Amino acid sequence: MDFNKEDFFKQISDANLPQEQKEMYWKMLDEDFLATFRDVMEYSPVLTVKATGKRSYQERPFADDKSNAWYVKTQVEHAASGPLLGKTFAVKDNITVADVPMQIGTKLLNGYQPQADATVITRLLTAGADLVGKAVSENLFVAGSSFSADTGLVQNPRLPGYSAGGSSSGSAALVAGGEVDFALGCDQTGSIRIPASWCGIYGFKPSRGVVPYTGIGSVDQLLDYVGPMSKTMDNIVLAMDALAGPDGLDSRQAEMEQTFEFAHNLSTDLQGKKIGLVRECFGLKRSEKVVDQTVRANILAFEKLGATVEEISIPEFDEARTVVDTLNTISTYRQLIKAGGSSIGSGNYYPVDLSEALNHQLLPENYTQLPPIVQVLVYSGMLADHSPIDYYGRAQNLLIDLKEKFAQVMEHYDILAMPATPFTATKLPDLDGPLPELVTGSMGMDTNLGVFNALGYPAISVPCKFSDYDKPIGMQLVGAYGADQTVLNFAQAYEDMQ
Repeated sequence: MDFNKEDFFKQISDANLPQEQKEMYWKMLDEDFLATFRDVMEYSPVLTVKATGKRSYQERPFADDKSNAWYVKTQVEHAASGPLLGKTFAVKDNITVADVPMQIGTKLLNGYQPQADATVITRLLTAGADLVGKAVSENLFVAGSSFSADTGLVQNPRLPGYSAGGSSSGSAALVAGGEVDFALGCDQTGSIRIPASWCGIYGFKPSRGVVPYTGIGSVDQLLDYVGPMSKTMDNIVLAMDALAGPDGLDSRQAEMEQTFEFAHNLSTDLQGKKIGLVRECFGLKRSEKVVDQTVRANILAFEKLGATVEEISIPEFDEARTVVDTLNTISTYRQLIKAGGSSIGSGNYYPVDLSEALNHQLLPENYTQLPPIVQVLVYSGMLADHSPIDYYGRAQNLLIDLKEKFAQVMEHYDILAMPATPFTATKLPDLDGPLPELVTGSMGMDTNLGVFNALGYPAISVPCKFSDYDKPIGMQLVGAYGADQTVLNFAQAYEDMQ
């Protein structure tokens, strides 16, 4: 699509310029300044992450899809050998799979098929894993519950009629329902760990940069993560071995210099290890008493393995929550909605076919076609983005000190522990119900989670095994930046506990 004078005049309609000057500006733009944009279109886009192997797909509806969690089912050629041979997996539908439909929960993207595979797809196929489909993502992957996707409500397999959590709702439901061995979710402020907690499975968000995010719908480089979800830790560890490591295309990985052999280095010896039980993550406004009590009891169970548990206070936790909410809200509008997920100055590989598809459809006149929770985030981000106050910059500046404060805490503890979500899975609402319910029903479940996205720390939601409660309850274990092995060791030791 080329530039034209009519669009230019429309965009500067608020500028108090005489018509003669407008014409002169257009002449200069057309003859000189716009030439660079036209020239860049002359170069063929290089798809560095190319798809290999035969592939096909089947589209909805599926008669056996009890949780309404599949977006498409696929048959994709994979390696004939490897550590994941015989394992089936699904991926959240904001992860690109070449030549397979992608919707990201919104009908506005209907008809789009990515041109290339995300790095994580290539790595899992190379390891022999069998990609059997794409899981429903909540609408533009922003909701914490499972009723915003245009494909309908995603049911919790453990609790029919209740939310599976979001925004990796389909991934969690397919794992919890036993339809795949593991799934990939993506996590901006808890979107792996919320559904893992509510569906009673493991959900791991690695440290920033451990797993490349190349080829995945993005909100903010500080907040974007991709990681595995499974009923058992063996699949988490095996998947991480295949997923981890630099791909040369994701600048989030610049800080990472280590190599990863999670299965080889797995150790369940916790003698002398220290756990900090974070006081500020209990007794919140929406906390359920049974969640607080159950998580405390399960954290104390680590003492049977020789670990020490101490209750600690991190007074800055509330400030950190505010910082994360600010970053996420503004980035959702500024980067995802306005720029189709492309950031500026990141040094990343850009899946431009995805960003251009989003740019084509996510126009202001289409915002009313988005669900209420997405509209609220868009409108609040829009107001902040258009304000003369630099809210995003202020939040980033606060994060500098917060990183130092949390790093000081981590010098004394191997793991921080707390509830993953402060309350258990909520009932799915009537989509024709009151507007406030459709907004607040997707909020509040990430209050203990998003902080660790901004900090870059690895975190896992672990299903509490010592509980008689009839709904799943997740316990979050958090390690220092780069201490992914430690988090996996603790989670494995807990799973092995009798």
